[in-house]
Amino acid sequence: MEKTIFAVLSLSLLLLAGGGGADACEDYDVPMMSAAVAFERASTGRAMSEMCADEVGTATAPDQEVTDFVFAAVSAAARSCGATARAVRDMARDPSTPPGAREAGRACDGRYSEAMARLADAVGHLNGCQLVELSADAPAASAAVDDRTTALLPVVGFSPLYNRVIGDRDRCLLALRLISILLHHPGSTLA
Repeated sequence: MEKTIFAVLSLSLLLLAGGGGADACEDYDVPMMSAAVAFERASTGRAMSEMCADEVGTATAPDQEVTDFVFAAVSAAARSCGATARAVRDMARDPSTPPGAREAGRACDGRYSEAMARLADAVGHLNGCQLVELSADAPAASAAVDDRTTALLPVVGFSPLYNRVIGDRDRCLLALRLISILLHHPGSTLA
């Protein structure tokens, strides 16, 4: 639990210090595109399209560095994971919660700590122009959250908590898809 609190505080400080993206990464061939194009390339279906529009926007101009969109998506995933981690922690502490759900909540808290740490790593790598390192950050965060979806489903069913965890996973995957655009575009020398 203390790890989750530390990860949330660390990520909050990184987000405040970074301010937004890695605009100073002139050593890299960072693609430029509008939010609408990034949104179209990153989305895999209606739900992700809506999430992408909410987090990245739908502007057709002007073009921006894809790092801006990655930063927005990682920040959104971090905020959402932080809120869910607090809800899970509250559930695990509530004596009226069934024992199986409390135990799942405690396990969830640990995996969310891991996800938050990896999202904090992603922000640090964005701010430090260590763009290749992003390829390890987002998959690890997504895996940590996805692990909780399979653990929670038998215990809490298709509940609001389960839906929150699914939303967190999808936000991490959106960040991963935007990172893929950043690292794997024609002419990229990053990956």
